[in-house]
Amino acid sequence: MPNRPPSTCRIPGCPRLSHGGGLCDEHKAQRQRQLDAERPTPTQRGYGPAWKKIRDDHLEKHLYCVDPYQVHGASQVMATDVDHVIPRKEGGTDDENNLQSLCHACHSRKTAREDGRWGRRHRRIWSNDDR
Repeated sequence: MPNRPPSTCRIPGCPRLSHGGGLCDEHKAQRQRQLDAERPTPTQRGYGPAWKKIRDDHLEKHLYCVDPYQVHGASQVMATDVDHVIPRKEGGTDDENNLQSLCHACHSRKTAREDGRWGRRHRRIWSNDDR
């Protein structure tokens, strides 16, 4: 199937082409820098030294990805991330019952599914029944 032909950038007056529809590469980069600048630091979001200790302790006890959608099949994959089942921004806590160990791929997939790519779109609640 042929690729879609380039179109002009949707920013008024910009003469550059967009290869995926929407913004040209320069305006995409500018938008990403703006989003990055607006986002609080990890420490401001509550992920400082105290969280790192909780995270390390949790991963020491729970070594493997819990993989709620069974994408790993029968193999066990080492967990690298600790996820809040109920996110902090929705009132979730760092309590052991609200944490789960995930590999990075599963954590990214869950975040994208819930937040619509890292908090930028509609959010779907991931219930305990999904785990």
